[in-house]
Amino acid sequence: MKQYILDDSDDLWEHFARLIGEVSWPAGKYLANEMIGGKVSDWERVIVMMDDDKLAGFCAVVREDIVKGTGFSPFIGFVFVSEPYRGQHLSQELVKLAESQIREIGFHKAYIVTKHVGLYEKLGYQEIDTAIDQLGRKMRILAKAL
Repeated sequence: MKQYILDDSDDLWEHFARLIGEVSWPAGKYLANEMIGGKVSDWERVIVMMDDDKLAGFCAVVREDIVKGTGFSPFIGFVFVSEPYRGQHLSQELVKLAESQIREIGFHKAYIVTKHVGLYEKLGYQEIDTAIDQLGRKMRILAKAL
């Protein structure tokens, strides 16, 4: 499994944006549009895991996630594992890679917005708040000191 940590200056940026835009999850299309539209920049990153030419999973380190105006940043968002790769702990690997990037950039805390219960708690995240996302859903905001 090959890992790519991308910023918007990377030569493979648009290639991976297209792959991310083809996944079954609508948030993948949203992230791809943000990437192609030049809305992921500065210290934000997209992390991709490839199995030869197959997209195994991805996530992003972003200023804000689907819940806007929280005052929290940075977020690990868009965590996705392709169906054939589920159950292999790739989401945990992706989150750990994102945490490493967040530390490298100079932040000491990471945030995640989710409806899931239990997945991120296994990695040390704790719920600190709830908020309504852009689609009107109640979401949990989790945090972890890095």
